[in-house]
Amino acid sequence: MKTFPYARIGGRSRRWFLAGMAAVLVAGCASLRSDYEPPAVMLDSFRLLPSEGLAPRFALGLRVVNPNPAPLPLTGLSYDVALAGQRLITGVARDLKTVPAFGESTVELQAGVDLISGVLLFQQILATSPSDEIDYRLRARLSTGGLTRLLTLEESGTLSLANWRR
Repeated sequence: MKTFPYARIGGRSRRWFLAGMAAVLVAGCASLRSDYEPPAVMLDSFRLLPSEGLAPRFALGLRVVNPNPAPLPLTGLSYDVALAGQRLITGVARDLKTVPAFGESTVELQAGVDLISGVLLFQQILATSPSDEIDYRLRARLSTGGLTRLLTLEESGTLSLANWRR
């Protein structure tokens, strides 16, 4: 029968071992701040880029706001953007900036859409007048490299189509 190394520890030593492990667990839980406030991710800019193929490319500027007293190291980000109720843009990014404590940082991302979704989007844009707006929803999932620091954030609003037509 196979035994684990801690099973061979004597009675008194076993109690000290378990007490030490409990102290480490309590210290780890105490380091998780109960007053931690989730950061905010906002769509700061959204513009059409010159495309080399048939599918359109976009530049997304995301502003990440950290309302906490500790820096927020961003190790990764996945995101999707829905326009007019359709999820059109998805992407990922890695090796991002650290957002300072009580600060904000802007992340510039490039994204593309699949050809069919792009054609449908541009048909809708061309069919509307320049004063019209289009609804958007941004969903971002941030990884800060920690155990419990996978954050999902959403923002929604409207975009003016007048800025896209130049």
